[in-house]
Amino acid sequence: MDTGRGAYFSWTSRRVMLPRTLTAVVAGTASRSGLTMDRQVATATVRGRLLAYHDADGGHDYVALMVGDVQGGEDVPVRAVGEERLLLEGGRSGLPAEILVGTDDLDEAAEQRELDRQLCCDGPLRCLLCCSGARSVTVDWCSVAAA
Repeated sequence: MDTGRGAYFSWTSRRVMLPRTLTAVVAGTASRSGLTMDRQVATATVRGRLLAYHDADGGHDYVALMVGDVQGGEDVPVRAVGEERLLLEGGRSGLPAEILVGTDDLDEAAEQRELDRQLCCDGPLRCLLCCSGARSVTVDWCSVAAA
């Protein structure tokens, strides 16, 4: 398995190195994949960026909240959170930097596994996270209690 320099795979999580070739330019349209929104978020409890990515192939839109300063960050944790709770969870985050990916709220465990799959095998979520500016992210592919 080619995991890249400095990558690891543990019982419950994995580290994924992100390429630095993608830039955060809002370019997505109905016929093209790409970022459709890149906004700074500053409230009493949340400071960071809100990114939205349109996948033209699948016809799906993805949203992520970058809590804190993830630009150039190493091993930034990524987790799936229901879209309706995205800003609430971001405000509760006690980490200096974290990425929260919005999901449909139906099955967060399944969404977390899909996030892990797309990070490893390429997909629109990986493209979205590449635009965050982080150098590497860590994703839990299984709950600690199940391990």
